[in-house]
Amino acid sequence: MKPDSTLFEVLKRHGVPFVVVGGFAVVFHGHIRQTEDIDVVWVRNPQTEVALSHALAEIGAEYIGKEIDPATRIERTYPVTLGYIQTRPLMMLCTRSGFLDLFSYVPGFPEADVDAFYQESVESAGIRYTSIEWLRKMKKAAGRLKDLEDLEKLPPE
Repeated sequence: MKPDSTLFEVLKRHGVPFVVVGGFAVVFHGHIRQTEDIDVVWVRNPQTEVALSHALAEIGAEYIGKEIDPATRIERTYPVTLGYIQTRPLMMLCTRSGFLDLFSYVPGFPEADVDAFYQESVESAGIRYTSIEWLRKMKKAAGRLKDLEDLEKLPPE
């Protein structure tokens, strides 16, 4: 299932401060390519943890556990709970609107100040996207083939 922007709208409606990174940010900055998920950095605090919990419940977010269902031989999925959110810096989730990866840190730069990262982001139509400078830094840090290809296609800083 390809992700859709419903995820953004639900996060916004519930008041979760977030910045789009990854493939959707690459598209925002001018290089059109396919992506399998939506990657966002969210600003963590006790209030946003609760807001995120409500947003994820609305979109039916689940995580894949380590247990295998004996009947299907497929990994079991579990609904995301507040306790799960409170203990995970990275959540890789499946939802009714596609796959969603939620980071409570800046990918490749876990020491970076997420509040400052949020403030440096670019707003468009009510959605915040990582700046081109940060996007380039994250792509360089990741160093995967698709990230290096993105770097070649992105506009200069």
